[in-house]
Amino acid sequence: MRRLILLALATALAAASAHAAPPAASLSITCDAGGEVAGAEAPNLHGNWDFLMVPGGAPSFGVMSIGFVGDQYGGALVPVRTAPVVLRNITLAGDRIRMVVASAEGDVHFDGRLSAKGDYMCGTVTYHGGATFPMVAQKRPSTYRSQPQAERAR
Repeated sequence: MRRLILLALATALAAASAHAAPPAASLSITCDAGGEVAGAEAPNLHGNWDFLMVPGGAPSFGVMSIGFVGDQYGGALVPVRTAPVVLRNITLAGDRIRMVVASAEGDVHFDGRLSAKGDYMCGTVTYHGGATFPMVAQKRPSTYRSQPQAERAR
């Protein structure tokens, strides 16, 4: 995951430093989230995540912060090139994760899978106009441990 992000970043920086248009390139993202662990408690999504998505073939990096609002998840997505947007709905069912991002043009949806350890997610972003792009996110290590969702007051 980190190699993919570093490779894409290095390619973008090299093209920018040469003052030339970036070379035509194909960026492919694949994800094997691994199988669910039987009997394991649901992963805690709370924390900061580095993400990479590829709209129109151009890599777009940023940080996603997920936290609890009561017993539900909420958060913000901060792409490097645009303004922050609100993660207004985040649902997790098994290893399937779905997020709804509020944007000025309409809702943007992420449908993907969470790794068995709960430390990365991979899937597809669908924009309000129907265009789809791949996206991956990796959770940053943290010593902070929030209360598990199952134990939060409802």
